[in-house]
Amino acid sequence: MAAKSQLLTTGEFASKAGITAAEVSKLIRDGKIKAEKKSGKWMISSGELKSVAGLSKKARPAPKKKPSKPASKKAAAKKPAPPKKAKPAGGKTSSPKAYSLAEFVSKTYLTEKGVREWLKRGRLSGRQNETGEWVIDAANLDAPYIKHLVR
Repeated sequence: MAAKSQLLTTGEFASKAGITAAEVSKLIRDGKIKAEKKSGKWMISSGELKSVAGLSKKARPAPKKKPSKPASKKAAAKKPAPPKKAKPAGGKTSSPKAYSLAEFVSKTYLTEKGVREWLKRGRLSGRQNETGEWVIDAANLDAPYIKHLVR
């Protein structure tokens, strides 16, 4: 290894090499970068930057492939769901049974704040009545991510 003044941590090495610290750690594990542990941290010689120059270009395409068009279609498919939950409904609900926010909270281990947040995010289905109070569908109690929270 080189002198202490030429040793870099994974974070410093990553910023100089233009890659992430996670990629640096992977390169160390794969043996593509020589490093040694000092005081619980990986220390890498600054001379290793030259060996990473060719590797980082090869390692870069993988992260770019993740946000591909199918992922954006999936995200677009998820976006229409939230407007359905927040429709103000006039009169009674269309489901056979529905609960007010307080009733739903009493039937589950969720808090009022948590239920409101899940309604906004679309994890629970419900609507606001004409007075602005939430009415939560009883069918939510059978959802797999709610079943274990029912009292």
